[in-house]
Amino acid sequence: MASNLGLDQLYWMTSHIYSDRSSIRSREATFAHFVEVCGMLTTYDRKKKQENFDFVDALCKSLGWYFPLLAKLKIRSVEALVFRKFPGVCPYCRKAPHEDLICKQVKGTAATVNHDDVIVHFDRAWPDRPKDLDGWQLMFNKIYPRQVGDGGRSSLGLLEELGELAEAIRVFDVHPRYFLGEAADIFSYIMGLANEHSIREAQEGRSFSFGTEYVARYPGLCTQCGSRVCTCPAIPQATVGRLAKELTIRKEETLFVTNTDQFTSEGEAAAHLALESVGGYLGLSNKLPFDRGGANHALVMICLKIAAAIEQAKPEVAGNLRAEALRIQSSEKPAGVRAPPLDVKELLNEIQLVWKELDEQFRNDIKSSPGIVGDLVGALDASTVRVLFVSCDPEGTGVRLNLDAEQRAIKEALKLSPHGGKITLELLPSATTDDLRRSLLENRYDIVHFSGHANRKVLVFADSANNAVEVPISAIAELIKRHPSIRCVILNGCETVKGMNASIADWTIGMDKKISEPAALQFSKGFYDAVGAGKTIQDAFDEGVSAMTLASHKADYVRILTS
Repeated sequence: MASNLGLDQLYWMTSHIYSDRSSIRSREATFAHFVEVCGMLTTYDRKKKQENFDFVDALCKSLGWYFPLLAKLKIRSVEALVFRKFPGVCPYCRKAPHEDLICKQVKGTAATVNHDDVIVHFDRAWPDRPKDLDGWQLMFNKIYPRQVGDGGRSSLGLLEELGELAEAIRVFDVHPRYFLGEAADIFSYIMGLANEHSIREAQEGRSFSFGTEYVARYPGLCTQCGSRVCTCPAIPQATVGRLAKELTIRKEETLFVTNTDQFTSEGEAAAHLALESVGGYLGLSNKLPFDRGGANHALVMICLKIAAAIEQAKPEVAGNLRAEALRIQSSEKPAGVRAPPLDVKELLNEIQLVWKELDEQFRNDIKSSPGIVGDLVGALDASTVRVLFVSCDPEGTGVRLNLDAEQRAIKEALKLSPHGGKITLELLPSATTDDLRRSLLENRYDIVHFSGHANRKVLVFADSANNAVEVPISAIAELIKRHPSIRCVILNGCETVKGMNASIADWTIGMDKKISEPAALQFSKGFYDAVGAGKTIQDAFDEGVSAMTLASHKADYVRILTS
């Protein structure tokens, strides 16, 4: 007789037995207990030997915690909840047994599930729903038949559904309907585990009645304390005994946090290292939510502040930044809304180019801003400057150049400078035009430095046989202009800017007449000393000129052109 109790009767009975315990336990704590028991159900599939373990006991306990969890969320009828989703058929293909090929094409969203058809099945089949727990187990075996070789099918499915049920519990107060479908899925996998156990028992010549086994363990009272309403302690002694074997802690070990301030400080330091390892905020430009919250507001403020600072010097760029600020602000979305990330990569590149040429005091003012504004511009300040050193001294030019000396001077300047670690110097020796073109395609550079033979019209490159090839400066200019990341071009050769009226990049540095190797070397030393110190291109140019004059070289023929 007892095993013929209906599913709702078992639910109401179990919820009543543990009503006092449940009243002081949160839904999250109740769910944690349920997950704990579900973990035991994986033991058979993992072939793990566990002392005093009984699979049927764990199976019954899973329902013993499933029922209080539903009661905690005020479910009136388990039968209605489960049958509403599984009305004797699979809800996705509406068949019993279900057809796997059809179900795999259904994603579970409103666009792919025929909810109206499921309701029709529910209304028609409700009077004939299963009468007891064994009947529900049989119904699910008809919908999702289990076989001998199905090891892990139900336990893995249950694990996935536990994750989805956790989310449904988390959002229950706002979206209670999510819980209903996930709770029904959980029940279906518990039934799957019961059906797999029935197969194993049949192979041994034994029978299994879930209903009978459940009532034997929950016979209208708590079998641990003997009360109709459980009075067991929140943490039973049996639990303490089971956990005691796991780990012995020595007195001198500090496995728990004792200094919360230190723990917070360590977390901040680790977060900084993690951010740096992925390229800082700029490296996350395609992942940060610039369309919402603090990131959105910070980027708008940075655009507007920088636009105000460069209004006179670069009105077109300032206008672009203001337009971008308006675009970003108008794209703002509430937190938590699913949407593709706002594309700000090109904007951040433009800000990065402008940022390094701002007045140092102005940069410091913005860097001192609280929150993500300061963090973002701090990332701009810390971003790497990439320099491509293109050197050519091919056969047939008549005069051999000591280009190695200039390379060493630049390397030394960067090594000794306070920010030299933020500057990458890449060498392109005996360069051909193909070498240059491919390097610019493969990497982004801030500065391209040419050192070699030249005159007012051409730069001398090498061909594949290291013979001299004259290349028009105008052709090099067209190549450079296709790569907007290049802010500065240095043409450290004779007469390279003589007669030049328009800058190749934001800044072009070159010579109006022939320059000696010692003078060219001194300019490079001074220029890269300043770049390594974090100075602007204009400041670096001025430093290069000072280095020349201090070494008794004339410098009036060294010019800087700006766009």
